[in-house]
Amino acid sequence: MIVVLIEGSNMRQRHWIASALLLAGLAAAAPQTARPPFPVDKASDEAARFICGLSSTSEPWKKLQETAEWKGFTERLEKSWADLDAKRLVPMRKWAEAELVAANQETRTVFYPFGGPDLLTPLILFPQAETYVLLGLEFVGHLPNFDKAAPGNVQAYFDDLTLALSDFINKSYFITHNMDATLYGDKVEGVLPLLSFFLKREGFAISSVRRVDILESGELMESDFSAARRIRRPYGVKIEFFAEGTSRLRTVYYFSADLVDSVFQKDSPFHKWLEGLTFETTYMKSASYLPHYKEFSNIRNLILAKSRFVLEDDTGIPFRYFPPKEWTSQLYGEYIQPISDFKGVEQTDLKAAYADPAQGVKPLPFHLGYHWSTSKDSVLFFRKK
Repeated sequence: MIVVLIEGSNMRQRHWIASALLLAGLAAAAPQTARPPFPVDKASDEAARFICGLSSTSEPWKKLQETAEWKGFTERLEKSWADLDAKRLVPMRKWAEAELVAANQETRTVFYPFGGPDLLTPLILFPQAETYVLLGLEFVGHLPNFDKAAPGNVQAYFDDLTLALSDFINKSYFITHNMDATLYGDKVEGVLPLLSFFLKREGFAISSVRRVDILESGELMESDFSAARRIRRPYGVKIEFFAEGTSRLRTVYYFSADLVDSVFQKDSPFHKWLEGLTFETTYMKSASYLPHYKEFSNIRNLILAKSRFVLEDDTGIPFRYFPPKEWTSQLYGEYIQPISDFKGVEQTDLKAAYADPAQGVKPLPFHLGYHWSTSKDSVLFFRKK
């Protein structure tokens, strides 16, 4: 302790000054409680906590989390999530740290078409990005409101949420017809619960949830999320989030959008917006081989023109669209015949590249994609020269 004596002060004054300085020193040395640097959308954040198995101190969540329904859901979720983390998420993080160094250093925005509500995968592969733009056919929906819910409603919600998540947890992707069965009912409504679920499981706080529409000019218009829902695509949601204790506010956009050429035309408002968007990295997996077809040439050409990096599996843009004079390539895993659900999409040139020792194919320490029964996957990483 440093004691400062003021000339002319009496003993009582000196004692008071020393005490004040001591208390100031203790206050400075005491650990400060981290306060969030951004506002938290409490209603959205607390609802997301509840549906991802995290306890809450506010109502109605505090009361509902004492029910057998919530406790049973949470117990099952923790077991399946621990298994997912060990088998997929931890290896993915380590792989990205080793193999995606340049992409992570240079990427501020990740573009993820055909990904639906799979926010978790780009969060893990590109943890340094500031913005994530996800596209899918599924509508946005709403987070649950259980103010007057009966326990049976809570159980029904968790049953549908478990079903909606099961394909992703077990197979690494969402199956469209299963999402149709669970996300369009009166329980789990749309993809917003899933996006919020992934954010909370990754430890983020939700700062705001805004509705977004594309104007005819190609500009983005934000509005209050409670505004009437637009039926026609494209429309979406903007979620701002942050990791507690940090000073970085990040953003995820999800758009319900059809990317077939007849809708996603070059002069369409959504095409104009994406054309004006800066995204360094495009990521694709389990894309139903849609970028292979001529009917999806506009989104394919946009990705090739704007991306500095493309990370995908064999369901993304075909290998032949990445000529060596324009792109460097690194292959991972193993190329095998596409599953029987998809015909006419085998890539003989990619198969030959995987068999060529000069390609220097590297192993893939985790599973992602349609070959979940064999865990034989291909991952392709391209960098524009």
